[in-house]
Amino acid sequence: MVWSDLPIDLLRRISSHLSIVDLVRLSVVCSSWNFTHANYALLGFQCRPSPWLLLSNDVGEASNTLNFRELTIEGEEAVVSFQRCFSSIGNHIEGRRCFGSNDGWLVTLDTMNLQPRLFNPITKAEIWLPSLYEFIMPQISPDGSFRNSCKENFFDITSDDLRDIYFHKFVVSSNDTSGTVVVIYGITKALALACSEDLTWVDGPQLSPYNTEDEEQFEDVCYNKENQTFYAITNFSMVLAFDLNGQNVELICPNGPNPYYRTRNFDCMYYIAFMSGTLLRIERVIDITPNRNHNATTMTIFVFKFEPIVVTSCSSSSHSQWISVNELGEYSIFVGCNQTFSLHHTVATGIKPNCIYFADHWRNMLPGYVDCDVGVFDLYNDRIQYILHPYTRTNWPPSIWFTPSFS
Repeated sequence: MVWSDLPIDLLRRISSHLSIVDLVRLSVVCSSWNFTHANYALLGFQCRPSPWLLLSNDVGEASNTLNFRELTIEGEEAVVSFQRCFSSIGNHIEGRRCFGSNDGWLVTLDTMNLQPRLFNPITKAEIWLPSLYEFIMPQISPDGSFRNSCKENFFDITSDDLRDIYFHKFVVSSNDTSGTVVVIYGITKALALACSEDLTWVDGPQLSPYNTEDEEQFEDVCYNKENQTFYAITNFSMVLAFDLNGQNVELICPNGPNPYYRTRNFDCMYYIAFMSGTLLRIERVIDITPNRNHNATTMTIFVFKFEPIVVTSCSSSSHSQWISVNELGEYSIFVGCNQTFSLHHTVATGIKPNCIYFADHWRNMLPGYVDCDVGVFDLYNDRIQYILHPYTRTNWPPSIWFTPSFS
């Protein structure tokens, strides 16, 4: 049998061992392998995950392009090497900011209509979501800016800044028309939900029945496919679970101390993820000491696994706790402004195991104050390697992790 006559089932098995770039090269080997991106998805081709970093465009670069850098390992160091540039996609991204999502898709959002869309840069597929403009119902102040209140204090936001200041993170359950999207939004970082078939967004779970801290707000959300449930964590490590409709809310873990919250020299960001069925909390400690000659940078990262509620035999009392871990096995976790996820290093061969890969943080919602802070934290030896120099690019929009896919 000649190579060009290999059956589709065998080609599908081969594709699972190839990166998406190699899979594209496969399509030009011969006429019988000349598949389009749509055919790859239709035939069930699954390429090896290849983590990329989406960077903001440098001065002079076209606004209708996306620039990615691929993660690789050179020696013992993690580096971003090959540049992947996507152009001729102006209809999809021009004038829109990209937020991170999962499985090869981004969420894009425009300035005027606040119309979010799911977008796959590889296949050019796009799914429209309900407008957020009608949901937030901003009040128009006399000077034409948007006025939103927080605890009886008013914040004036210009229309150009509303998209970038008001919306923090989008998390999706699945990349199809029936998938649910959760957005963290507003001064108080509240939750809202929608899918493409909805007419509008609806409010997500509220903190008011559970929280004891006035400044508590949501920091991250993850989706667990096994039980089709979202999990949200606050800046005091409280965790709530809720279904795809934002209902059946359950308090998984009450709030706890945050030793770095609102101090002069340190900040702490919480992320949440599932790995091999275990709920993990990631604490990222950031040095924000004022009047320094360098940007705010990640100092250390802690990982905790959640132990479920235990009922003792001698009493009816129950308790749950977070247990510190320094071993992720063959996995690594990716955190930043996008959806938090984990990858196995033998599948994604460009990453190191037992590490936390972190991208830019966004500590005060002001675009001019987002610091370039991209690197990898090795849990085994508590070592941080910064992948990007703080001044090699502009600070806005924040860099985000991306795993290209034909899905």
